[in-house]
Amino acid sequence: MSAPLLVVGDALLDCDLEGEVARLAPDAPVPVVHGAHRRTRPGGAALAALLVARSGHPVTFVTALGEDPASAELRRLLDGEMDLVPLPLRGTLARKTRVRGGGQSLLRLDEGEGRAAGPSRAAREAVARATTILVSDYGRGTADALRAPLTEAARRGLLVVGPAPSR
Repeated sequence: MSAPLLVVGDALLDCDLEGEVARLAPDAPVPVVHGAHRRTRPGGAALAALLVARSGHPVTFVTALGEDPASAELRRLLDGEMDLVPLPLRGTLARKTRVRGGGQSLLRLDEGEGRAAGPSRAAREAVARATTILVSDYGRGTADALRAPLTEAARRGLLVVGPAPSR
């Protein structure tokens, strides 16, 4: 078995509320979404880690997670898919909820402004052991919390950085 890819980055929780639109609301000129079903999935760096893991490659994922419901849901979605190395999270995990009707996005609600609260010993050790690292930075502090060990890792091997635009 090959060495795991280390993914370091900011996780998000993506949610879709998908239903049908057949009319406008009588109290405002907005579509009424009826029969909505909720679907949640990993987003941000968590999606990158999951895609690699599901391609059959072992993955270790370092990200900031808290004790909030969105963090718990993301842990559940990633369970059994990869090795998870959490950093402490100050605040709540970012959740992006898209309201969709008839296959069309109508609205996005953004919740959670959590940021990585600092490194952990386990995360520093994971970076020190890694042979290949993908940094997926969404501006929520995970890469910043591990800047020194990531800089050292870049000197000794392969480091790929994928900054994401502000979402």
